[in-house]
Amino acid sequence: MSPPHSPLELSTEHAHHEFDLGLDIPTDFDLQHLFPHDRLLRLHPHWFISDFKEEPTSFSATIKDYVTEKQSSLAGALSFHSAKDELLRITLNGTVDATLTLFDDDGTLKARIIPKDARLQDNDPLLLWLRGIREYIRLYVKHTPVTLFFRLLMNRMILQMNPSQRKISMMITKITAVELLVIVLIVVGYVFFVL
Repeated sequence: MSPPHSPLELSTEHAHHEFDLGLDIPTDFDLQHLFPHDRLLRLHPHWFISDFKEEPTSFSATIKDYVTEKQSSLAGALSFHSAKDELLRITLNGTVDATLTLFDDDGTLKARIIPKDARLQDNDPLLLWLRGIREYIRLYVKHTPVTLFFRLLMNRMILQMNPSQRKISMMITKITAVELLVIVLIVVGYVFFVL
């Protein structure tokens, strides 16, 4: 199993790209309950999601990219457990034309991306999205008090925000952590050197 925040391991064969997501999953692992409504799209770190419309197996939405500030439409189809060992297949049309499949390879979660033009760049939106999906699934594969806390945090707060709100929240959190550290150092210094 790869370290928690390691880059995705890539192997390319013909027109598809395979990734080892480094997660050991149970045999009865079900992804369907993890991704209600637009949650799957919200896992992309740069996408503002609006006008989300959902059918039983398909969806459409307007996507605004936080980095490029371009707005475009995205449509797709979702199918869960449509083939042996296949957990989720996402077919995308519009801004991104590709098929992304998550599958079980002897207890290890892997992904396959088949882009329309058969090439992926290092900063491809699909790779950023796949990293977000992997980290989210990691919270459900492991059952610890920490992962339970982060599941609640992700579902109730972080995934409800748009990318700019997330960035501001992270900045405020870092500033608060530094302030707390400075206060602790001042108190410890006062206790040791003054008293």
